[in-house]
Amino acid sequence: MSNQTFPETSLHLSEREGIIQLDDERIVLTSSAVFGTLRKDLAENIGNERMKGFLIRYGWNLGVNDAKRALKKDFSSIEEVLRQGSVFHALKGYTKAKTTKFQIHFHPDKKVEDVHVEGIWYSSYEAEENSKQFGVEKHPVCHTLIGYASGYYSTVCGHTVIFKEIACKGTGDPVCRYIGKSLHCWQGKADEELNYYENQTIVKELEVAYNMLLEERNNLEKAAIIHERLTEEVINGNDLQSIAAAVYETTSCPLLIENTYFEKLACAGITDEEYAKIEAGFKELLHQGDDKVTIKETKRLKDEQHQRLITPIRLQKKILGYCSFIYETSVRDFPKVDSMILERAATVCSLYLLNEKTSFEAMERMKGHFLEQILNGYFPSKQEILKRGGYMNIDLSLSFRMIVLTYQSRQSHPVNELFFHEQLMETIFHYFKRQKVQLVTGQRDGNIILLIQTDSLTTEKKLPELCSCLIDHLGGVYPAYLFRMGVSTKGKQIEQAATYYKEAIIALKIGAHNETLFLFENLGVTGILLSSQDKEAVKQKAHYLLGPLFESEGAKKNELVKTLYIFLSNGGNLEKTMNDLSLSMSGLRYRVEKIESLLDKDLRDPQVSYELLLTLKALIVAGDITIL
Repeated sequence: MSNQTFPETSLHLSEREGIIQLDDERIVLTSSAVFGTLRKDLAENIGNERMKGFLIRYGWNLGVNDAKRALKKDFSSIEEVLRQGSVFHALKGYTKAKTTKFQIHFHPDKKVEDVHVEGIWYSSYEAEENSKQFGVEKHPVCHTLIGYASGYYSTVCGHTVIFKEIACKGTGDPVCRYIGKSLHCWQGKADEELNYYENQTIVKELEVAYNMLLEERNNLEKAAIIHERLTEEVINGNDLQSIAAAVYETTSCPLLIENTYFEKLACAGITDEEYAKIEAGFKELLHQGDDKVTIKETKRLKDEQHQRLITPIRLQKKILGYCSFIYETSVRDFPKVDSMILERAATVCSLYLLNEKTSFEAMERMKGHFLEQILNGYFPSKQEILKRGGYMNIDLSLSFRMIVLTYQSRQSHPVNELFFHEQLMETIFHYFKRQKVQLVTGQRDGNIILLIQTDSLTTEKKLPELCSCLIDHLGGVYPAYLFRMGVSTKGKQIEQAATYYKEAIIALKIGAHNETLFLFENLGVTGILLSSQDKEAVKQKAHYLLGPLFESEGAKKNELVKTLYIFLSNGGNLEKTMNDLSLSMSGLRYRVEKIESLLDKDLRDPQVSYELLLTLKALIVAGDITIL
């Protein structure tokens, strides 16, 4: 038979002429295996994403072409035209389609308002061939079917309709399932699919990639030039201000360098007036007064006055400060290279700070050793002390106070003691530096020694407040530790520093057990007596008065001595003593009566209580007893 006709499908085969026609359009039959090979070649040569876009657009054009042919036929409704798409799918051997849901709405003018269709594709040729070439995939693979359905429905409906495959035989599902909806019905969930319908040529993609590479090369070149310039600044021994100026000269973008409290260390391109305007608003934006905020990565921040690109300055896994580029609030996008340059600047700042830290630690060790020599009476004269101090830029002719700081861990297993001590010393130094107070630090007998030059204070009365604030600050930074501080009287002769150190030790030892700051001057005549040279006479008198207490057994002795000291320190107030010792009233009364019985004294007699309290303090200073 030379010609065959299929009236129900308008398909004609002419063996003599080698032509197959469908509705007067010539078509070509080919093996699905060939399509599978083509698909594999596309994936290998242009990549999976470009292949997906190519096949979707190919399917779209097929669907548009069939839709135009269907619209020329005499169908009674739009619904019939849309359903004809499944017929074309089956006729061309793509798949067998079954519609499970079909909804369509029209405008008053009979135009399609929206459409929603769901269904199943059985025996998808695309899924079968993809499985043969690639095996089981992670994502649906029927790209031409999706493109075909989208092109067909979009042409018939007169607006964009997008199909998605929600299950696929190519991913191991039993059948392929699809959903098709008008674009506005997807509510943005199909925006990613739209990219595949845009025909962007490889040439254009290469052009975009080339421009991006060119931009990156220029950025790297610019960043390298700046890094070299900044490295030279550090090698030449220049400071942070020179580093900031070098960055500003190269980029014309204002640069701000701050410490961890967001206090200015250096800046370029910003006047003092401009900095004052942005400082208050920025601190409020960050933490509303909390000075412990940490920015761990490069980020963009904005307030009403300005916006900035900020990055941390890191040194030995610690953040020591921040570098920021400052912009007007109207700037919408920051140049990509700015992040790279800013991070390079932060790296160079860290090198500078490392050098400063090393120099500072060496100098502080020298000062600490120098202070130890002064306390030990190493120098033959005051002039020698002043001369040596001048070598380290310390004017020891100024008045001073000696402070002894001790700490005790609240934990049963404290952290590395050496590491903690270094951290503590650094915290103390930065605290006084922020207060603009001059000091010399050292260590002795496990305690931290501070020589504070009182002339650097605005008023002498400010020192107790300053010390109290320091203890609160340390308690906040290191909550696992208890800090106590003893402060000497004001001294003017540096060669007598050992005497004032002794005053601070005495104040620390005999201060009230529930307090943290003790001033020697508050001890009055007690302090004078306890700091006298005749220690043995004081100790002999103390043991005579308290002898019966010391004859008790160890634990009981400690309980009675502590009870007596707290009771006398509280002026004989039973209720306050009960709370301080965490005892019941009956238990406290028993101890007081026991003490009075052992000593054969009335503890409420003012003369007796004063004498006993002074005696206990003398023993504490001498180290014979300890009140914890």
